[in-house]
Amino acid sequence: MKHVKQVRGADGSTYLYLRRKGVPPIRLPDGLAPAALRAHVEALLAQRAPPPAPPAASLGAALRAYELESPDFRGLAASTQYEYRLMLKEFEEDLGRLPVSTFTPAYVDRLKTLWARRGHRAANLRLQVLKNVLKPCLIAGTLRTDPFPLVGQVRRPRALREPHRIWSDDVLATVIEAALAANRPGLARAVAIGRYTGARRGDLVRIPRTARRDGRFRFHSGKRGVHVDIPEDPALARWLEAIPDAAPVSARRRRRIAAGEAPVVTTTLVFNVAGLAYTEDGLGQELAKLVGALHAQGLLDSDRYDLHGLRHTRGVELALAGCSDAEGAAMMGHQSAHSFTQYRRQADRTRLSDAAARRVAMAREMAFQEVENGKVEKSDKNHSVN
Repeated sequence: MKHVKQVRGADGSTYLYLRRKGVPPIRLPDGLAPAALRAHVEALLAQRAPPPAPPAASLGAALRAYELESPDFRGLAASTQYEYRLMLKEFEEDLGRLPVSTFTPAYVDRLKTLWARRGHRAANLRLQVLKNVLKPCLIAGTLRTDPFPLVGQVRRPRALREPHRIWSDDVLATVIEAALAANRPGLARAVAIGRYTGARRGDLVRIPRTARRDGRFRFHSGKRGVHVDIPEDPALARWLEAIPDAAPVSARRRRRIAAGEAPVVTTTLVFNVAGLAYTEDGLGQELAKLVGALHAQGLLDSDRYDLHGLRHTRGVELALAGCSDAEGAAMMGHQSAHSFTQYRRQADRTRLSDAAARRVAMAREMAFQEVENGKVEKSDKNHSVN
């Protein structure tokens, strides 16, 4: 049994002792059955458990406790942990020596103002990480007032353009047809799948061919591998039927295949010109080059159409269709329904502008009818006089 050691006395008798680091040796009773001995040992260990660590007195101590001990931090994806560690290092250098009690609403608001100069997203990320770090201090009472509900987040600037353009059906068709003309069917497939499933770039390069089955589309999405199981969009099915399911045997592809070997067929739905799975950066660069060339030829109105814009296009489409946050999250592979609200802002602007346009059209129609009715009434009066 762990922590239980046998000790032989001078007279040859054997005794049992509890020995554990940080706990003085304790003689255990003789003759206990194994189950009773285990229960007795567990009770002794519980009585002598070390007291909980005192709450962090400085922000530096709170930073280290969050990174090394917090289950919330351990549960983050590796890429998110990397990004958070950069901010934790920044906090350590700039604020680590300050007592936790310094972080009053007024002081956090000053930090928010300074961070906002880097952009609203940079500021809000730092506020979130600082909130995570100070949460144990709030629970322990080291920080008496929670500053974050009073401070709030930095609003997105009204003048800031949308980071990802929405793809119209015409833009989608232009890009897919150009990809096919350039013998890049894998790129055309990526664009179609991204548009009608909302898959992220990292998802697109990994979605297996077995994802399409029984009229449904199934794959794992995002950093946390959320399972997506959605009906296959009819428009996506039509595009995939029209796009070849293998790369053409071009001169470039043959150079990558040894003589006498059969071409490699990727297990993924998306593939590069060599018939192999794309890397994330490779897929993004291929699309950027194609979109840039089409824009230079005057076939597209912008060169800012990208893969994440396809995801935004799908999200806004779902929001405009009236999907609830939970329904939209299930379709988009979000872990939380709250994450879908980002698409509702773009959808609301589109919905409101369309509603305003309909009101203007109705007002013009009513004004036209009033004029026409006035002409008819005037004509009737003239006939009556005559």
